[in-house]
Amino acid sequence: MMFPKLFLLLSMVALFCSATEGSEATNSCPVTVCGSPGINSLPGRDGRDGPKGDKGEPGVGQRGMPGTPGPLGMVGERGAPGFPGQKGSKGDTGNCAADDCGLAISEKKAFQDQLDRIKNVLSFALGAKDGKKLFITKGDLMNLDQAKEMCGKFQGSVAVPTNAEENEAIKKLVNGEAILGLTDEKNEGQFVDLRGRTLTYQNWNDGEPNNDNFGENCVLFLKNGKWNDVDCSHTALAVCEFLL
Repeated sequence: MMFPKLFLLLSMVALFCSATEGSEATNSCPVTVCGSPGINSLPGRDGRDGPKGDKGEPGVGQRGMPGTPGPLGMVGERGAPGFPGQKGSKGDTGNCAADDCGLAISEKKAFQDQLDRIKNVLSFALGAKDGKKLFITKGDLMNLDQAKEMCGKFQGSVAVPTNAEENEAIKKLVNGEAILGLTDEKNEGQFVDLRGRTLTYQNWNDGEPNNDNFGENCVLFLKNGKWNDVDCSHTALAVCEFLL
């Protein structure tokens, strides 16, 4: 029964195809004949990348190991000094044996007594003493620069009386004229000592200082104990002072 039906179907298809010859649908037939599947072709080309997606949520689980440290950067500029720290507490009192402490005190007193005797001998033989100053002269006549160099070699300085008592001590020592360690070379009329300190005591002679001939920048100690400004090339007795 199947073959007659198949034959009948094919006949109808042939009749239909012949009826359409000469028309616009020439060589066309709506019948699809089933056959075996064809072979798969090669894959098509990849499409373009799509837009970047949103950042995802952090992952769950243990984090990975940290990487190795990077190279050290350049050293920065030194910062400003910090604020001073708090004052520390007072230390403990030192301890020493009674004999050692007593010996140290007695030795110090003996040394001080010996030093005082030396000062008195020097004052009596060579100079004059007043308060904490000892004035000494070798009897040489010098200008200010020469006197400054000589006194400096013995760790002293050119004499500068800072009160009436010291001025009187120098007067008794020199019994004449002497060069003082004062000058106004930097600022005319403003006499200072060789360290640049201003005067706290002055004993100028009448009409002095007058800067005669516009070149009197040094100070001469007169026989009467008064002061007079003179040219710095002027020579007189050099007197050195030492702190006791």
